[in-house]
Amino acid sequence: EVGLGALPAELRAAVRALVGDLDTLFTTLGLREESFAVGALSRIVAAELASYAPARNRRRAATNKASVIFVDRTLDLAGAVGHHGDNLAEKILSVLPKLPGHKTDVMVNMVELTALQTTDETCNIIAPGCLAQPNDPAAKTLWESFMNLKQKEAVMEARRHLVEAASRENLPIKMSMGRVTPEQLSSYIQLFRNNLKALENHCGLLQLVLATVQTLKHPQTSKWDNFLAFERLLLQ
Repeated sequence: EVGLGALPAELRAAVRALVGDLDTLFTTLGLREESFAVGALSRIVAAELASYAPARNRRRAATNKASVIFVDRTLDLAGAVGHHGDNLAEKILSVLPKLPGHKTDVMVNMVELTALQTTDETCNIIAPGCLAQPNDPAAKTLWESFMNLKQKEAVMEARRHLVEAASRENLPIKMSMGRVTPEQLSSYIQLFRNNLKALENHCGLLQLVLATVQTLKHPQTSKWDNFLAFERLLLQ
């Protein structure tokens, strides 16, 4: 057990000041408290309050009973660096490289929609795509799904939008049920590659689906999932 004496001097002073303020509050309310603690620092605060001489005198005279629970909030410090939830939009923005000159958009590799054959991920012959598609209603709706739905549901929405777009263009697409994979989405995208009119009509939607494929295939995504699983275990 860590006692008050094991704490740094500044923290000891802060604990004593907190105990004094709590006693003043409880005196004003006329409380005779029973303290409970969750966490190491909370136990120290509760113990100090229990042994605080003015508090002992107050409890002997007070008529109102109250239960007080002290809870450590150390895990709140992890919030700023957490991998929050199962959100596809957050993963896309974190994994894909930033669009030059922008802070809130990313570069989407468009080589898959061309006849260019290259394995060089840094190839810059083809201009990159991006997430902002203000002139494409279907793409805007899909991006909202990426932000508001769970990843599994958002990926299914990407497949549905892609199938509907291909059907409108009379492309030979077969809708399949079950789990959506990056390979499946890529095979659907390939149908648009040789149809310039379809490519032009649905370019915004294709950029978002390509961003999805590239994010799901990115090695950082598996690390993200591992971090998320560890955080959930830590919170439990």
